[in-house]
Amino acid sequence: MSARLLKILLLNIFIISSANANEMMKVGKDIFYGKSGCANCHAMNSSDGNVRKMYFDRVYEVVKNGYGVMPAYKDKLSDKEIKAVSAYISEKSKNWKNKLGSFVQ
Repeated sequence: MSARLLKILLLNIFIISSANANEMMKVGKDIFYGKSGCANCHAMNSSDGNVRKMYFDRVYEVVKNGYGVMPAYKDKLSDKEIKAVSAYISEKSKNWKNKLGSFVQ
């Protein structure tokens, strides 16, 4: 197992198994639907969404640094908030649909 994969696995285990996991999910949900307006471009669990699991490490990097037309949030959210919204998305994203289609991934 590579060191990076081990680090990601340990981070995911820490986030999921933390005593504050429920609070972290609440914070992530509040950020997704409120504070950062993620839901303005992304819709979770849409009935017509494609089945696409979003993995924590990828979501974290995209939220932090941006991707394509999506802006970076490293100067708008704390690292803890980025981790919370990343954990929320990776947990809840069994079906993912972007309102902006292929422009936002």
